[in-house]
Amino acid sequence: MLIERFVFRYFCCKGDYKLKKLMRIPGDIERKVNLSYGKHGKWNLLDVYYPKGTAKPLPTIINIHGGGYVYGTKEQSQYYCMDLARRGFTVINFSYRLVPKIRFPEPVIETNQVMEWVCSHDADYFIDIKNIFFVGDSAGAQIASQYSAIVTNPEYAALFCLNVPCFKLKAIALNCGMFDSFQEMKNPILGLIHNYFGKDFRKHGDKINVLKYIDRNYPPTFVMSSENDIFLPYARPMYEHLLKKNIESVYEIYGTKEQKEIGHVFHLNILSPVAGQCNDKECEFFKMYVG
Repeated sequence: MLIERFVFRYFCCKGDYKLKKLMRIPGDIERKVNLSYGKHGKWNLLDVYYPKGTAKPLPTIINIHGGGYVYGTKEQSQYYCMDLARRGFTVINFSYRLVPKIRFPEPVIETNQVMEWVCSHDADYFIDIKNIFFVGDSAGAQIASQYSAIVTNPEYAALFCLNVPCFKLKAIALNCGMFDSFQEMKNPILGLIHNYFGKDFRKHGDKINVLKYIDRNYPPTFVMSSENDIFLPYARPMYEHLLKKNIESVYEIYGTKEQKEIGHVFHLNILSPVAGQCNDKECEFFKMYVG
């Protein structure tokens, strides 16, 4: 498992470094960086981005980064999140602790701590707690899907002993994610999942059974993947599950088999025209539910 984590981190870091060299901080975005939301130092920091000249609360996107639960911080998503802010949103971008320092459900708990911070600082950073949206990629999509079920189903929240702060979750976008934890745990290839939930994953009981607790109150959902996404097989089953639960949903698959560059979490590369199309469409989806 140690070698697997090292290899995964190496390739993620290599790709992020290559992309970062091409990125620039946009001049039209206000940035408030490294704000503390918890007690774990650099791992509990968040950034807030919104368009310069903003004078009133904006619909607010909360980003949950991916990285297989073992890699990443808010820095890997900052350019993507600032690009979302340019579309007329306040965006919250945060780090959370990683495996092997922690195990499930700590990132879920820390997401709730972020939302406590958001609800306590809304007036300071042009945050509209009546119009909250989540985006998550890869492992972040799994966390986003799970926390959304906690927010909208008190029975599920009680399993985690979480007091969810008062905000209105209007819609979510699940990008290149995996969602059926029981099926994931049965796949020996996904060792990173075993790192996160533990080999004896059944000890968590219904805490990892997210699909069971998706009910009619679950938010409208944009499910996205690509033809070259390693997690493409997880996208349509999630979309179909949402439809069975009568949840308003959109299902989008981008690229072609020949477009190898349009792969896993391609939407983070804001220099890509296809990424721009995807991010435009998700933000248009969110704006449908602003009220």
